Amino acid sequence: MKKLNLLALTVTYVLGLGFASCADDVTPAAKDQSANASTKTSTSKVASTPWVKQFEDTFDVGSSLSQWTKEQRADYNSWYCDYASSVPTTQWRDGKQCLEIKTTKLSTYKYQSGFISSHYQYKPENNTEYMLSANIKLVAMDGGNYKSFTQTYGAWPAFWSVQQNAWPTKGEIDIMEGYSFAPNSSRFASNLFYGTSSGTNQLGNSAERNYPGNFDINANGGWHLYESFWKMKDNVVTVTIKVDNVTISTYTNSSAGNLNLNNFGPHSIIFNLNVGSKDSNFIDPNKINLFSTVMMWVDDVTVYKRPI
Repeated sequence: MKKLNLLALTVTYVLGLGFASCADDVTPAAKDQSANASTKTSTSKVASTPWVKQFEDTFDVGSSLSQWTKEQRADYNSWYCDYASSVPTTQWRDGKQCLEIKTTKLSTYKYQSGFISSHYQYKPENNTEYMLSANIKLVAMDGGNYKSFTQTYGAWPAFWSVQQNAWPTKGEIDIMEGYSFAPNSSRFASNLFYGTSSGTNQLGNSAERNYPGNFDINANGGWHLYESFWKMKDNVVTVTIKVDNVTISTYTNSSAGNLNLNNFGPHSIIFNLNVGSKDSNFIDPNKINLFSTVMMWVDDVTVYKRPI
């Protein structure tokens, strides 16, 4: 999620890289479950030795999200989205206990949504690797009917890690940024941001890497495993982004001019769902269509560490 002011906002809008076509309706694999069902004790992401779990949230229904800051502010990238601390909640969705962030239209050009950042922070020490994983579903609703995320226009969900203080001097790793452009194809990408001065991104969008054209957001019932592998081996830093165990992008200091991964971190984990942009050429506010709501569901998030 780019944290840029309007004058610095530079967005590469690539329509030529299409993704799988949308379905007419997207129905969850299972009905929402009652809150008296059994409580999860672990996430679905389990890594064996030598991986050691460092952080986990299973988003059990009733959780106060005490491991997170629920932000209350306007989005940095959009004139049209305000974050409310009341929006992120835990709900039963698709038979899973999930974090839910959902949009609400407040007026013609104003939407309310959610943004959470973890209190937990991490960065790799030399000869260690961290694995950040989250199971996420993006979906819309039109009244009582589920719709594909790809049928919407103007939604901008993201799963990322960052040090928000003095951004971007400690870097930013975007694992998943989604952009909906119906009736055109939605777009998904990873990205990095970095600069030596607070408020100035020196990479532009040179580190943006589009997901492959065969990525289908509606596959697997809409659920996908998004991961960041962040390692330092003999003082050389590498960041690898994977989706459903398939490598999307690999970054080293040679991946973009002015990039210095050795200065990244420590990072918090971020989930947010933005609407619109400050650049009307990128997202036209007059075309925004989220039906009744767009939702991000997160089944679980973990961080594991291992020596390398």
